[in-house]
This record gives sequence, structure tokens and C-alpha cells, in this order.
Amino acid sequence: MKRGGDLAPEEKPKHRTQKFRSEWLTDCAWIEQDADELKARCKFCNVSMVAELTVIKNHGKGKKHSSILSNRSKQKSMMCLTSKTPSVEKKINKSVQQAEIKLAGYIAEHNISFLASDHLTDLLKDIFPDSDIAKSMSMKRTKKNELASILKGVHFSLLTDESTDIATVKTSCVVVRYYDKNSKRIESTFWELHNVFNSNNPSSANAEQLYDGLLKTLHDFNIPLTNIIGFGADGCNVMMGEHNSVASRLRDSCPGIFIMKCVCHSAHLCVSEACKYLPRSCEDLARNIHNFLKSSSKRQSELVQFQRFMDIEPHKILHPSQTRWLSLGAVVSRLLEQWEALKLYFADAYLAQRLIATEQIYHNLNDPFMKLFYYFLDWILPMFNKFNSFFQTKEVVVNDLHEMVVELYTEILQCFLKKDYVFRTPLNDINPKNGQYQLLNSQLYLGINVLRNKDKAEIVNDPSRLKDFYEKCRQFLQSATVEIKKRYKMNDPVLSKLKMLKPINAISLSFRDEIPSLMSLMTAVPRIVPEDNTQLMQSIDSQWRRLPLTLVGLKEDIDIKYPDFFWSSVKHIVDYDELADFSLSVLSLPHANADCERVFSTVNCIKTKQRNRLNTDTINGALHAKQHIKGGKESGKTCINFLPNYEMFSRMTKNILYPKTDDNKGITDNIFNVLRFDDNEEED
Repeated sequence: MKRGGDLAPEEKPKHRTQKFRSEWLTDCAWIEQDADELKARCKFCNVSMVAELTVIKNHGKGKKHSSILSNRSKQKSMMCLTSKTPSVEKKINKSVQQAEIKLAGYIAEHNISFLASDHLTDLLKDIFPDSDIAKSMSMKRTKKNELASILKGVHFSLLTDESTDIATVKTSCVVVRYYDKNSKRIESTFWELHNVFNSNNPSSANAEQLYDGLLKTLHDFNIPLTNIIGFGADGCNVMMGEHNSVASRLRDSCPGIFIMKCVCHSAHLCVSEACKYLPRSCEDLARNIHNFLKSSSKRQSELVQFQRFMDIEPHKILHPSQTRWLSLGAVVSRLLEQWEALKLYFADAYLAQRLIATEQIYHNLNDPFMKLFYYFLDWILPMFNKFNSFFQTKEVVVNDLHEMVVELYTEILQCFLKKDYVFRTPLNDINPKNGQYQLLNSQLYLGINVLRNKDKAEIVNDPSRLKDFYEKCRQFLQSATVEIKKRYKMNDPVLSKLKMLKPINAISLSFRDEIPSLMSLMTAVPRIVPEDNTQLMQSIDSQWRRLPLTLVGLKEDIDIKYPDFFWSSVKHIVDYDELADFSLSVLSLPHANADCERVFSTVNCIKTKQRNRLNTDTINGALHAKQHIKGGKESGKTCINFLPNYEMFSRMTKNILYPKTDDNKGITDNIFNVLRFDDNEEED
């Protein structure tokens, strides 16, 4: 047998020619296919070679090839075995975009200075020099259409309020309230922050300007006005006046719209008006004590010694705010808690310093009638605070509003009017100042602490002041009820019927005996159910009547604690679409402006003393970014687990990120998740 080396020439295997293969580009990106498909060509050396991997690799190791590559430092990314394929480059680009979006979300969520973010990206590049993602990062911005697309398909309410920021720029905040199919809850979502007037024309701050600013972005995003079902604002004339106001214009452009004054503002105003009948010295005492102590750590330390001597918790004295809703309640409670310690402290301060301020405080703290007034306030103010706090929640409570107002109104009336008159007379017909049905001074109910202290010798021995005390407290109660009646209709055609939509009533057969039909509620909200659509009205009513029977076996599967979650469950479990959609739309009606106040609190965190030149468009973008990062109720989202969506990636383009504009800061009017990082926009 012949060995391999002894084969005849005609018996040796032939050398097979090899065609150029694109897979070689993975390891040697510097080659390309020659005109002849059996050859490869070096892009740098401009030479052709046989299309064989061994030949190509040997060429890559050659001195000439290596020398040429070393002289082309700008093209290092093309070197063999180190260059990236198009798929790798694409993957890195997307990772860079995601990193930029998430970093922008982090900056917006935590109110980090935009100037600091410039250093942050440079710092990341320095810390991670081997990261291709960090090297390619630069701060960019995106815009929004997502919320606008939602509002085009749902009924929603508008809430608005105005505030002045640290730079004395007066802005108006717009919040939209609607049912979100994703969270299955009714959400109050920030929509727009716009200037109330042009800085060059202060007279433009009028109802027309506010109305135009309110609806401008709705028109810009082609959101139909037919979807607006409610409007809520504070009770100022420019907003809620009967003529030439924002509300009157909305009534003309949106017939049948539900208009609601903020109940939290209303409660505050009711108490403010009532407090005018009390001695001014009550409020002066609270302010004088706080002002005397607030700026001196020595005085505060001395007070702590008296508090410990009296075995009282060393709590600080609170400041009664002019604008914060019902802050006086907490101030009164704190002063009563610290009363004895304060008496001792200011007795010592008065004798030692002989100041007018300490003399007034000393005499007021030792006045038994002053403490009696504080006992009265400590009883009455928590009633309004409880009411106010209930409606500042983010949950759906509009269906409880009527019952809560009626309960508060009736409870106060019983304190100074005969019960027969209160319970036998329709609430709208009751006159709180009717002298025929007033209780005697000794019959007034002013709280348990007043009852316990009114018979003390220092009180009884001064009957004229005691009579004055009773009269002032009566006037307080009368004024409070008059103001409640002025601001709320006890037979409101919409709010008085919303108890029908409470989950406990919706699943009750016995409640159908009391209210067998939803027709009265449907006719009261014509923007949700048109009056001429009798077929839809019949479907809603039929589903309402059948609902308790349908849910007999499903009650354990449906949560009745939250109205919006309940009706969302009804929609998905038993497929009562018309009834559920109607109920969720009605529950989207406004009742308070607390969500607008929360936005302004966030604005105060963004636009600080050091960042007082941030313009409204930039703040708008930061607010939208912050809101989008956190998501809806109980979402648990943060900048860490936030995932950018497809639309955000699709907008990471040069034309959108850096549009041409007359504004040298590049800020556009289209703002959703807009973040702009300029070197000079924050400096004063």
C-alpha cells in the first residue's frame, strides 16, 4: 500500500477555490469583496488577495498593514477583531438612548439642578472609561403625545388654580381628571402650566386670558371640547363669576358642563369669615408668641426648660399661616397643649424684660376668657379640618361630597338652633339667623372643654364678658353656616344623586326600592349621556337594575372600597360596558383643587432660590417627566424601574431633540417629558 506522500500526481486532492464570505467581516472589518468574487481586497492597503481566511489573517499580521493602521488613529474602530458590527452598534445606540432617558427621568424625579447634570454625564464618562454607553451619553429631551391621545377618547374634567412662584411669576396650573384604563383608576394628571399674563402687559390677567390659556393646548392637540364634562376652580370672581368669567365662558362653549367650586377653598373661606366675629386678640396671641420665639435659639432653649419643669412635651410653637388651609386648628391645639408652660415662661420674661410684646402675651395667657375662646376653637376647627382633609385625598370621594356637606351643616346648626326647626325644615329653607328658633346662651353647645370650664369662679364672676363670649361664639356658628349655604346648594341636581354610584348601593337590591332608576342622574349630566340618546339611557338603566342580581355570586371577587376600582371591575367581570363607562365618567367630575396645589408644591421644589430663572416651559417639561416616571396611583414606579417606551426611542432624533427656534435656549411649546440642560438658565 502506498503512503500519502507516494500518491501519483493525478491521485492528489485538488485545491478548492473559495468565494468571498461576508462572515469574515466580523473578525476583519477592513476587508471587502473584490470585483472578482474569488478575491478579497484590503481597504487600507489597496491590494487584492485570494479569498481564503488564512491568507487574509496573514495579511492582517503583516508589517505594512499594521503600519498603515497605526497611522490612521481616527479609524481604529475598523481594526480587525476589535471593530463592531452594525448590529452591535445598533444595540449600543439603543442602550445609550435608554440611559439618557432614564437619567433625565432621575434628574426630573429628584429635582436635581440641570447644571449638575452636565457634570454628571462627564463624571460617568470618567468613572467608566471602558463603557461605550457612558462615552456616547449626552443629555437630550423628548416630548409628549401619550396623554393627549388618551384625552381624545375619554370624558374628563379640568381643574385649575393660580399661584405666584419665587420669581414672582404668576402661573396657572391645569390638571385633567379622567378614568385611566391602564391603572383601572380615576387619575388626576398634570396637563399644563402656563403664564397668567404677559410680563410686558399685566392688564392681560383677565378671564379671557385665563380661558384662552386653559383651552389652548387642548386645541393644539386636537382634543375635542365635547369630551370636557366638568370644571373645578377656586371661588374667585374671575374664575366663577356669573358673568365675564372663565366658568361663564365654559358654559357657553360647553353647554351642560358641571361647574364646581373647590370645597377645600370653600371650607377655608367659611372659617375665615366666621373667625372675624371672634376677638382679634385670639389670632394676635398666636402670632405674637411665634414671632417672639422664632428667631432666637436662646429663647427657645429657655422655653424648653419650662416645658420640662411642667412635664410637658417640648414641642415647638406653630405659625398661623395666612394662606394654608385651616392651619389655625393645629396652632390652637399646640398652644393649649403648652399653655401652662407658656404662662410661666412669659411671666418670667415680662418681669425680667418689661417689653410691650411680652406684656401683651402675659396678660392674654392669664385671661380665662382667652383660654375659653381657644377651647371653643379647639372644638370647632377640627370639624372643618376633618372635612377638608377628607376631600384633599387622591381617591374618588366626589360621591360622598353631598352627604358630608349636609352632615357638617346640620351638626353646626344643632349647636345654636332648636332641633325641631332644624330637622323639620328643608335645609335650603333654614335661616341660621332666625331669632325665633335660637337656643339660649346656657343651651349653646360649644364643646366639652367649654362646658367643663364655664362654671369656674373667674368666669362666672364676670357675667358681661361671659355674655359677650356666648354672643361671639353664636355669631361664629351663624356665619359659618351662612357661608356654607352660600357656597353649596343643599339640593344640588348632580351631587345629591351621586350616592347611587356608591358600590354598597350599587350591589344592594333594597336600594333599588328607594331609587329604582338612574334617569334623574343621567339627565343631570347631558354631556356624558346626550338627552336624545334614549337607547343608551335605556341600556344604562337596565344594567343598573340587573346589577345586584348579576353580582350575587361575584361579590367576593369585587372590591367595593374604592368606587373607581369597583366600576372598573364591573366593566371587566360582568361586561356592563355602558353602565360602567357612565359611572366612571360621572366619578371623574371635580370636587377640589388639591391636585393643583400639589403641582405648585412640586414647582416650589423645582424653581428654588438658586434656580429662579427657570422659564415656564422648562418647568413644564420637568413636571411632565416627573409625573411620567412615577406613573399613576400605587404604581410603585421610580427612575430605577422605569422603562422608556417605543415612542420615546422613536423621538431620539436630531430634528426633534434640537429643533430650530427663535429662542436661543431651544425650548419648544410641545412639552411632554421635556428636559433642557443649559449652562446659563439657572443663574441669577
